[in-house]
Amino acid sequence: MARAVHPGLRKVHAQVAAFAEVWEEANALTLAGTGPLWVVLGDSTAQGIGAPGYEQGYVGQLRHMLERRSGEPWRVLNLSRSGARAANVVEAQLPRLEALEVRPELVTCAIGANDLVARTPPERLNSDLRTILARLPEGAVIATVPQGLRPTRAAEVNDIIRGEAPAAGLRVADVWAHTGPPWRGKFSADGFHPGALGYADWARAFAEALADRYR
Repeated sequence: MARAVHPGLRKVHAQVAAFAEVWEEANALTLAGTGPLWVVLGDSTAQGIGAPGYEQGYVGQLRHMLERRSGEPWRVLNLSRSGARAANVVEAQLPRLEALEVRPELVTCAIGANDLVARTPPERLNSDLRTILARLPEGAVIATVPQGLRPTRAAEVNDIIRGEAPAAGLRVADVWAHTGPPWRGKFSADGFHPGALGYADWARAFAEALADRYR
């Protein structure tokens, strides 16, 4: 009902199917191509929902950073899904990653925001997060959840990520540390998803986590 009366919500919601289709088409080309492969796991933020175009989400912006640093084009295989919770990464996205015949150069994961919004039981979310940490390949990057969502619970989730990811051989993109106020101009028309400026903060968080690897 809210989407029917709020044009901003309706506009952003319309991106969900459109961006998913574009990414699926791009994924097919990615698998047929050559060059360093980056596999993306996550939710609507990985799809770029809220940005003017799918390439202006954090994935597209980080891709440009990686290409400038490495001097070569990167292939992106985006396995994320809008609305995904941590359980979806465990049940659907990680199996697709693990079934790949080629070893990715980079794997990133940003998940948990929808669990906070939907109030996934803490024990379920914590368990799913630990499963993700255990199954991500060594050197992968996992993001903390952003600011603006149930701060007490978000802090608990981020404590697990920051505290346990390094021992699992993972890097941490501290999105929380990069997404504080001032927020003016950083959100999309729905007031929830980041816009292009907001996603720039996300991209910087990932770039910071990879700074010593891709200079």
